Amino acid sequence: GFFYTPKLATPDVPPLILIAHGGPTSAAYPVFNPQVQYWCQRGFAVAEINYRGSTGFGREFRLALEGRWGEVDVADMERAADHLASFGLADGSRVFIQGRSSGGYTALMAMIRSQRFTAGASMFGVTDPMRLRAMTHRFESGYLDWLLGSPEKHPTRWQERTPLFHADRITAPMIFFQGGQDKVVVPEQTRAMAEAMKAAGRAPELHWFEDEGHGFRRQANQAGMLEWMFSFYRKHSQKANDHAENLS
Repeated sequence: GFFYTPKLATPDVPPLILIAHGGPTSAAYPVFNPQVQYWCQRGFAVAEINYRGSTGFGREFRLALEGRWGEVDVADMERAADHLASFGLADGSRVFIQGRSSGGYTALMAMIRSQRFTAGASMFGVTDPMRLRAMTHRFESGYLDWLLGSPEKHPTRWQERTPLFHADRITAPMIFFQGGQDKVVVPEQTRAMAEAMKAAGRAPELHWFEDEGHGFRRQANQAGMLEWMFSFYRKHSQKANDHAENLS
């Protein structure tokens, strides 16, 4: 993966934002990303992680995701956070995880499977793989079968790795962003996840952009999403910092 430090050096170890790329068998690349710069300019360290299954590291590495989506990608995100914290490069008590589309799925599964993260953000993320499978074309549905196995042969696996069914296990704060015109991850996926969390007594933030599809295109909406996310991360970063100081 790629690690980016905050622009301004301070005596404090910075909070960390882990970014799960989409795909999920795509990859993060060492190219200029203005959104990474946005976070670094505001005091956050950022790590874009090429978890197992990412392309560009050989066939064996990519095939490691077969049948294990929502498992090995999550484990690698956790390991990245622990690794950076162990070297004092990031504050292990203030770790955020975010992702778009399938990266949003990884972020949600991380929030479900682990207590490692301070808060999470899902941008038009997959919350119900079976519903996505039913609505997409044959090629894409076969891709989901590769990622999770055939639902007929592995129904328990699909049950265990559907975020919508485990909303009550997310105890840390979550923020969601969704476009109302999304034809890939339909809006109902995000709406249903937020409602399931509310039914479990949680208080997720949901920001709706009716004029956006899958991936925000309008500059004003992109800026708005970053501003909402910064406010969310800053609030929960301060809460985590205050909690750590009280314990010490």
